[in-house]
Amino acid sequence: MDQLSALTIIALVYAAANLLAMKTRARVSMMFICSVIFLALFWSGVPTTLFEDSKMVPLATSFIALLMVQMGSMMDARKLREEWRTVAVSFLGMCAGAGAILLIASPFISWNYAVAATGPVSGGVVAGLIMTEAADAKGLTAIGVFVTMLLTVQGFFGIPIASNCLLHEGRKLKARFAAGERALTAGQTGTSKWEKVIPPMPQRWQTSYVYIAKAFAVAWLSFKAASLLGNAVHPFVMALLFGIVFHELGFIETNIMTLGNANGMVMFAIMIPIYIRLAKATPRMILDLLGPLFIVFGATVAGIFIASIFLSKIFKYSWCLSAALSATCMIGFPGTLIISEEVAAQLSGSDEEREFVLSHVLPKMLIAGFTTVTIASVFLAAFLVKFF
Repeated sequence: MDQLSALTIIALVYAAANLLAMKTRARVSMMFICSVIFLALFWSGVPTTLFEDSKMVPLATSFIALLMVQMGSMMDARKLREEWRTVAVSFLGMCAGAGAILLIASPFISWNYAVAATGPVSGGVVAGLIMTEAADAKGLTAIGVFVTMLLTVQGFFGIPIASNCLLHEGRKLKARFAAGERALTAGQTGTSKWEKVIPPMPQRWQTSYVYIAKAFAVAWLSFKAASLLGNAVHPFVMALLFGIVFHELGFIETNIMTLGNANGMVMFAIMIPIYIRLAKATPRMILDLLGPLFIVFGATVAGIFIASIFLSKIFKYSWCLSAALSATCMIGFPGTLIISEEVAAQLSGSDEEREFVLSHVLPKMLIAGFTTVTIASVFLAAFLVKFF
């Protein structure tokens, strides 16, 4: 197949899946819909070399580095410090879910499957890619497909948990509102503005090319630093760290790839290594992997629920809130935003009451999702991948 035809097919699948996911308000993920469509295409005769023919595969690694820099540029270290309990609960809950996979699921699905599962279940695309790269290096094709399946269906398990737990938490907040409590205004939070070390660029320099060049420069430096350390720190982790540091210094702007009008193309490219393994999947392989999939998510949910009992006592959050924050590792953005808004709308009888519930729930859910999916899952996957 020629390159343009391959790219057009991939783009059409992405677009259709994105529109369908929007219709379901993220309850059915775009990744799940894409996977179903690609499997249907491959099983109906579309060449299994579709992704290779697109010539986008070699770009993926470089673009993943850019994505990690972008994620680092979105991080506000001060907000994370202010919500330290949320960060701790979501991180420890995520670790409990991963630990449950290794302890409970591994005797039933084998050690390699359990280790591979910790990446996607604990977070998002990058954590999954770290695991699939390791599986490919060892010739474990089925595990690569398994990781893709986990990535595509995790929302079916995480969203109901978070939604129901937030409903319970929201009812408590509603009672507090009825008792006369009100949300803090922005001026009452006591947040101070941080002065960047590097001043903003002049307006005339703020072009897409400059933004993209700065992002590439940070990504390149991060990979060189990882190489100097003998890759003791995974290059993707280093790119995330460099993104955070250079954003805090003021060298790169918040959402730098979006400012550079390049975020869409970056996401287009880095999704390809996820779906490429579906070209080798057979109906029999998919059926054989369903059992391990349910075992993995069953262990994850059990680990999160049990950990939330202890975390709620240690950090003085309710059990429901602790479980919801921990479950964000299976949701990510925009699911965390949509669930919070729907819960607030469902429980509230007035705009003021809705704002009160949302002001308590939404920041915690967004920060928890950022902590688990964007940051912690990458570190966890980079660490556990060594145990294949």
